[in-house]
Amino acid sequence: MTGHPSPLRVGRIPYANLVPIFHGLATGGVPGGVSFVDGHPSELNRKLRDGELDLSPSSSIEYAVRPDRYLLCPGISISSRRRVMSVLLLSNGPLRQLPPEPIAVTGNSDTSITLLEILLRESLGRTNLLVRTELPAKEALRRYPAHLVIGDEAIRAAVDGVAPHVTDLGEWWRRETGKPFVFALWIAARSSWEERRDPLSRFFAALLEAKRTAQASIRRGEYPWGGPDWIPPAFRDAYWRCLSYDLGEETEGLSLFYELAAKIGRIPAAPPLRFLEICQGTTVVK
Repeated sequence: MTGHPSPLRVGRIPYANLVPIFHGLATGGVPGGVSFVDGHPSELNRKLRDGELDLSPSSSIEYAVRPDRYLLCPGISISSRRRVMSVLLLSNGPLRQLPPEPIAVTGNSDTSITLLEILLRESLGRTNLLVRTELPAKEALRRYPAHLVIGDEAIRAAVDGVAPHVTDLGEWWRRETGKPFVFALWIAARSSWEERRDPLSRFFAALLEAKRTAQASIRRGEYPWGGPDWIPPAFRDAYWRCLSYDLGEETEGLSLFYELAAKIGRIPAAPPLRFLEICQGTTVVK
């Protein structure tokens, strides 16, 4: 008598930027034997690292820190071609007049913190200490000259006009490099791929179909997933149009990010990008 195989453990981030993908999965049909685990990016990074997840949308920097433990899902990411609208540096004064004092940063993101450090150094020649905080944006700005916020917290801060100056990190990166920025990748544990290739392949196929469905809806200007009521509809429409869920030309921005992260000592070296090798019909996707 054999027991049922354990479910495939897939991370799920409860941010607006992933709503279209998870809506696509829900409507298109998730393969059987999948268990979703909710958490902020930094939580899911840890769970993936500790073997508590098989696959997750995770911070780009997580892959670069431990590339030998992971494989990337080809063709899918959470990226911005220009502005991203949900990774924002809120500041009390203009960006170029930031004092050399510590800057507050969210505790929920690893990639965005490294990106901010790179931009401060490469663009402004600054080496401000970055201090993680759980303080709400308004309170953080009373203690610090600037505060990095991400996800729905960033959207809420923008909608509510919390800060006199707001810098979009996706837009800042594009201005400096001319390239898209990859905030998150779909990362699989290499050990899970070796042990659970079939269920991972089935889920990946459903994931790509969900991406295609979401992109088609966005192109048509239709948003069947709705979204949080507190986000004004015009903001939501602009937000989803700014996002890229692809991973084609976006890899150029990703590789440059890794080179610069290595330059400032946040990772040992820029890693090669290694992908799941999945057969789709007669094509092997790498």
